Amino acid sequence: MEDVDLNTREMKKNIYVRLLGEGTVVYRPVLAIEISENLYKIQGKEIHDPDDEAWEFLPESVVVVQRQELEGEQVFTAIKGQIEH
Repeated sequence: MEDVDLNTREMKKNIYVRLLGEGTVVYRPVLAIEISENLYKIQGKEIHDPDDEAWEFLPESVVVVQRQELEGEQVFTAIKGQIEH
């Protein structure tokens, strides 16, 4: 899913964040704002429930993404957190 907010010119896209403590590798799709190539700021405050799921990277985190195949589809997965300056 891609969406451009005409007011802020932000490019939004679903990226996939790994869920921790699931016993197997599981990802949660979450909307993120593209900051630069392969760098996104995770959104999703409204869907994040820390009592239900442990996300590897929390909403508002800035992450590096890489293209990966999940269930036969090429998607961006969050692989590393970044520190904002």
